[in-house]
Amino acid sequence: MTEESKSAAGDAGGVTISDAAIVKIVLQALKGIDGVGTLGGGSGGVLSSLMGDKGSSGITVDVREGSVDIDVSMAVQYGHSLPSVAEACRAAIKEQVESITGLKVRAVNVLVVDIQFPEETPV
Repeated sequence: MTEESKSAAGDAGGVTISDAAIVKIVLQALKGIDGVGTLGGGSGGVLSSLMGDKGSSGITVDVREGSVDIDVSMAVQYGHSLPSVAEACRAAIKEQVESITGLKVRAVNVLVVDIQFPEETPV
């Protein structure tokens, strides 16, 4: 995991934003998007993982020099437009990470790895 320090020129000390904190922001951004299924490779995760701290599989964060790259692999629920859901995820993640951390989001890459059918949704 990488960490990035942000401080004004000449200030003693600084602020460090960890990858884990950014992952939680990403999870929060994804909760409000209709059509987001499981995170990670295939249907191993559960949508409820978006509600807790354990749902970070499928999210990779790379912070360096005041900017961040974010990769998300996920399933999309059947019946939703894959490009529309992916673009909604990209926009929400970028907006929330930038507004909360002050870091510049250089890239948000969304990889749709699966389609989640209703009968596959774990209880």
